Amino acid sequence: MHGDSYVLYSYAKINWFLAIRGLRQDGYHDITSLMQQVELADEIHITPATSDAFWCNFSIPLGEDSLLKKTVDVLRGAFPELSRMRFVITVKKSIPPGGGLGGGSSNAAALLRFLPQLAGYCPQPEELVTLSLSLGSDIPFFVVGAPFALVEGRGERVTPLPFPPRRHLVLLFPPFPVSTAWAYRKWDERKHEKVSPMEGELAAFLTRQDPEGIEEVIWNDFEEVLFEEYPVLLEYRNLLLELGCRKAFLTGSGSTLVGVVGSREESEVVVDRLRKRGLSALWTVTRCGE
Repeated sequence: MHGDSYVLYSYAKINWFLAIRGLRQDGYHDITSLMQQVELADEIHITPATSDAFWCNFSIPLGEDSLLKKTVDVLRGAFPELSRMRFVITVKKSIPPGGGLGGGSSNAAALLRFLPQLAGYCPQPEELVTLSLSLGSDIPFFVVGAPFALVEGRGERVTPLPFPPRRHLVLLFPPFPVSTAWAYRKWDERKHEKVSPMEGELAAFLTRQDPEGIEEVIWNDFEEVLFEEYPVLLEYRNLLLELGCRKAFLTGSGSTLVGVVGSREESEVVVDRLRKRGLSALWTVTRCGE
């Protein structure tokens, strides 16, 4: 807390594994995913005020349809004392929107976990997960708060995994976002009903509980669609491999590419080479504790 202002940090995530199970009757998709938080984070400042206001250093929706506003509205519906309170909420984003890193979902989860406490509530995680599903399918992962988890269903079944891998990463940010809804529509057009070829590897990884095997389960069903629609994404992935990453893959529905390296020094070298090519990139590490 800084004076009368509260400061929260909401972390990005990557998907080590992402398989789409198919379209549900409610219009959402069932998935199976291995998600892990990384140290890249947005900073959220919350200040009690006489009226609500929302600010961000990125160009994101901040009006009635914004995820921030919807999250506050959902909380006020569930926790009446919050209806008596108003806030100025300022988000200093480091996580690029539309990058497959869950920035908006992480922001919403931070508000879901924190604001009820200001009004004297101590909701159970299960209650917050239920509330979060009306806002977005990635939010339950962040609400639960485990750094590493198996995520199933449309995102509501979150199983924390007590063996988070420690990895140095390079994040490459293409100069365009990808809409998650659009990516799912493109996947639906292909009418995939097949089982991921990595199902056996995933099951073995979960049984062994050995974080050193994480590279063996890297998979993303969106890559087939997005690499065809955006060939430059495939070029970027191959570039990461050429520059020394031992693995490179798309996270979420893109557009961010993730490269796995062996050390901070290696990640700094790769980032420097990418920036010299005019590309936006940074290095980070996986999170292994709250």
